[in-house]
Amino acid sequence: MINPPRSHILLAIDSLGGRGAERVAVNLGETLTNLGHKVSIVIYEETIEFDIDSRIAIYHLKPIIHNGLRIFSRLTDYKNVYLFKELVNKIELKNGHIDLILSALPRIDRILSLIKDNRIYHVIHNPLSLQNGIKKNKWTKKIPRIWHMKRIYDGRQIIAVSNGVGSDLVNFVQVKPFSLCTIYNPFHFDRIKFLASKPIKLPSNLTSKKYLLHIGALTLKQKRQDLLIKAFAISGLECKLVLLGKGQDEKKICNLIKEYGLSDKVILAGFKNNPYPWIKHARLLVLSSDYEGFGNVLVESLIVGTPALSTDCFSGPNEIFTDSMKKCLVPANDIEALAKKMKSLYLSPPKIDQRILQRFEAKSVAKEYLKLIH
Repeated sequence: MINPPRSHILLAIDSLGGRGAERVAVNLGETLTNLGHKVSIVIYEETIEFDIDSRIAIYHLKPIIHNGLRIFSRLTDYKNVYLFKELVNKIELKNGHIDLILSALPRIDRILSLIKDNRIYHVIHNPLSLQNGIKKNKWTKKIPRIWHMKRIYDGRQIIAVSNGVGSDLVNFVQVKPFSLCTIYNPFHFDRIKFLASKPIKLPSNLTSKKYLLHIGALTLKQKRQDLLIKAFAISGLECKLVLLGKGQDEKKICNLIKEYGLSDKVILAGFKNNPYPWIKHARLLVLSSDYEGFGNVLVESLIVGTPALSTDCFSGPNEIFTDSMKKCLVPANDIEALAKKMKSLYLSPPKIDQRILQRFEAKSVAKEYLKLIH
């Protein structure tokens, strides 16, 4: 006889598009399901770009979209609160009482922040002061943005995906949460290694273990591919640099590649549903961001055995690269330092300390979330 699920967890998120926070939700949902729990997912926007475990039920909120004056947007929010509560009632009638509700990303957070329910926790994936332009703007722009964030998150139960994200929320966004804890992102080690072992046909001008790899949205504001390309040019390395991803700044990045005379050395390979073989065959993965909530790709690279280098940006990478792995960090926005370290680690790849990875194993992380129920 099969034992019934022990708990029912609802994951509420803006969408299931193929990005970091969404992948975290999918990984967590699948892990909780494998541990014997019931998982339901509510999405604000009907976008699903992952293969979801068939045991997980997915529901579309079908929210009312506000198109009028911003001053009246709160009325729409309250209508969407009603829709969410109705949907939760339907889910509970079908699948039983919900023990924990995890909300992630701004649009769904805005709705759930209006609901008083001690089952609700908001999962913050990025340093909001940087994502929302609070830290670098003048007070005239800071104040309304801080006010907006405080309106959502003050007095709420918050989970940060890194200590830095939580510190940023309190110290720079000035949010006063009811509670705040850190739970790192979950990773399926065996699955990642399996996907990395899939055969791959590299372009004819690429050789395994003889290229640098960057993975991320092609957005210069956060991911700073401009910094990466210039550092690569300065490094003088004879290898190739591969950029995986898509984004709004692809044309600007193409122009930078031409400007530095790197057209035959930098390859824009586009978005890959399975990037892990590309990571496995790279000699070194490089992250050049101005900020990261966590830095999933760094952990994924280490899991498949490929060393990684990152800017010591705010806030996740320095919580990943601890102890002997600290040498894999360089100061943010320092082109010379990045170029020098890039060359050094390419010529002499660092040894990966497997002990630092165990904190991110999916089952261990899922159990941290389950503690919130009690």
